[in-house]
Order: sequence, then structure tokens, then C-alpha cells
Amino acid sequence: MAYGTAGSNEQTPLAAVGAAAQQMLTKENTEKAASIAKEELTKLAEAAKRGDMSIRALALMGGVAMVVTSILGLLGRFVTLHWLSMLMDAYLTVLGLLVILLEGKRYTKKLPKEIDGMIRKYAYFLDFIWGRGCLYFFIGSLQMAQASILDISVGAYMCFVGVTYIISGRRTAKKLEGLRKSLYSEAELRRKFEAADVENRGSLNCDQFQNMLQQFGIVLSMTEVESAFLSIEKVEDERIGFAQFVHWWTTAEFDNDQNAQFALSV
Repeated sequence: MAYGTAGSNEQTPLAAVGAAAQQMLTKENTEKAASIAKEELTKLAEAAKRGDMSIRALALMGGVAMVVTSILGLLGRFVTLHWLSMLMDAYLTVLGLLVILLEGKRYTKKLPKEIDGMIRKYAYFLDFIWGRGCLYFFIGSLQMAQASILDISVGAYMCFVGVTYIISGRRTAKKLEGLRKSLYSEAELRRKFEAADVENRGSLNCDQFQNMLQQFGIVLSMTEVESAFLSIEKVEDERIGFAQFVHWWTTAEFDNDQNAQFALSV
């Protein structure tokens, strides 16, 4: 009887240890699964946020679509003798070419100096994201007024691109609020600027600008980086100098509304 009691006393701790081990294993697996799920969700959220296409690529495709549809409309209306509609198609063709010139600089790297000079002189607002957004929305609404299914589709697309430009600028401004509050000396800023200037040209392109922001711990989507880059004055085609960067960096602190306006008007 005493033996049976001893056996029972020996099994009880073993059973408790086994149950505890099983509970720990279950908890560990649960935490591991939760960690993996969280990591995957983070990746998905980042992928959804970043997107597969640049905002400028979307605008460029819209410009090409405008030119193609407007030329087709021009030919069709010439046959049917709709002169006013032909005139509108001619305007839209020119505006579509302007979109291609503005957004194609990222891919061709060069814009004829004469054309670039004219744009800066007579339409300087197009250097900024709010200006392009307003232009794209305006020309999209003009194309929608042509009333054909194709024109309405392309026009609505350009309106969407225009709104996206403006919203992107506002979102970028809010996200960059923390960046402007960071305290860095000019010497530290210069070191990071020079580290990002891998070509030793004394200026940065958009990709190098993004790499420099990452050195500060600021992670922006492609769209947000381009919005910020467009808001900075350029020293040459698609490049910013250190002085322009410092001016942008050291802009006074704003409240939420002013901070949103910063990306649209700096």
C-alpha cells in the first residue's frame, strides 16, 4: 500500500512537468506563428503602400494615352468635319506631349535646355508637385468633355493621377514632419550628403536622395520620395545641390495644416 502511494507521489510531479512542458511548447508555437504572421502582414502592408509603379510612370503613361487618343480623335473628327472638337483634340495632343516631357525626364535623363527654360520661365509651378497635380486634373477634365468612351476613360485616369499627386504631397509632408524636427549639424548633414553622392558631382538625383533619407532612418515609399524630391529646387536637370537640400531640411516647424502645405509650396 505504501509502495502504491509512493508511486502515485512520484508520478504527480512528472505529470505536472509534462503538462507544463506541453503548455510551454504550445505557447512557443503560438508566439512563433504570431510573429511570422505579423512579419508577413508587415511585408504585405509595405508592398501595398509602396506599389509596383512610380507615380511619375503613371503620369507618363497617361500622357502617352492622351497623345494617342487625341490624334485618333483628330483624324476621326476631320473626316466628320467637327472643327471645334478637332481644335480641342489638337490642344490635348500638345498637353499630352507636355506631360511626356515633364515626366519622361526621369527616364531619358535629359530635356532640351530651350524647352526646360521655357517651362521654368512661363510655367514654373510645374516644377512642384501641386502644380503638376492641378495640371493633370485640368487636362483630364478637358479630355472627359470630349464625351467618347475612350476620351472619358483617359480623362478620368488623368484626373486620378492629378489627385494622387496632390494627396501624395500632403501625405509626404506629414511623414516628413519628424525628419525636419531631427537635430543635425550642417557638418553632419554634409557628411551624409557626400556619402549619398556616389558620383562625386556635388548634387544628388532622386535615387541618391532616397538613399540619403534612409541614412536618417526615414523610410518613404517611392511615391513619397518623388513628391519630396519634386518640392526641392534643382541645380540642374533632376538633381539637387547641398544648399538646396539644407534649405529644405531646415525649414521652420509647422503645425499639421502648415506642414501639409509645405510639400505643396516649398
